[in-house]
Amino acid sequence: MRPALFALTALLLLAACAKPQPKPIPGTEVPDGFHRVGGVATGVSIGVPTAWKVVDLSKSGFEEQLAATGLTGPALDQARQGLQALQSSKAVYALDPASQKESKQGFVTNLNGFCQPSVGGSNEALQQQAEQQLANVGATVSDAGVVKIGPAQGVRIRYTLKMPAGPVQGTQFYAHSGKGTTCVVTLTTDLAGREPLFEQIGSTIRPL
Repeated sequence: MRPALFALTALLLLAACAKPQPKPIPGTEVPDGFHRVGGVATGVSIGVPTAWKVVDLSKSGFEEQLAATGLTGPALDQARQGLQALQSSKAVYALDPASQKESKQGFVTNLNGFCQPSVGGSNEALQQQAEQQLANVGATVSDAGVVKIGPAQGVRIRYTLKMPAGPVQGTQFYAHSGKGTTCVVTLTTDLAGREPLFEQIGSTIRPL
C-alpha cells in the first residue's frame, strides 16, 4: 500500500473509532462566551461568563480556590466571610475580576448559588417570604414577581442594599428542583447597567 494511501486509511479508521462529542442536554446550552458552574453536588448549574473566576464549595481547597481568583484587600476578606457562611450549603461562587477596578468602592460583582429544602407553598408565598427576609436585613425591593426559570416558573427579586461603602444592587432567582429543594441564585453589583447580564445568567439556571 502506498504511504499516502496508508495514511489516509489510518485517518479514516481513527475518525471512525473516535467517540462523538457529547451534546448538551436540551435546555442547558449557554450563550457564547459562557460556561457552566455548579453541578450535582451543589444541586444547581448556572452559566456565567468564562472570564469570571469560580469557587466551588462542594470541592475541597476552599482557600486555594479563593486565592486563585486574584482578589485582594477588603474584597478578599469580604468574599472569605461570605463563603465561610455558605460552606455547609456546598454553594458555588463566581466573580467578575474586572469589576473590582471598575467599582469606585472596590466592590466585586459576584454570584452565589445553592439549594435548600423547600418550605412548600406557591411561588407567590415564596416571593413574600423572600421579600420579608430581604426587608429584615435592610434591603429595599424594587421589583419582584414570578418568572420563567429554565423549563419551569420561579421567583425573581431585584433589590438595593446599603453597605458601609455605598449601596449595592442585587437580583435573586428562586428555582424549584422538583426534588424537595429550592435553589437560590443571588447576583450582586454596585455597577450600573448589569441587569441585562444578570437576566442572561438567570436564564441559564437549571436545578439538578
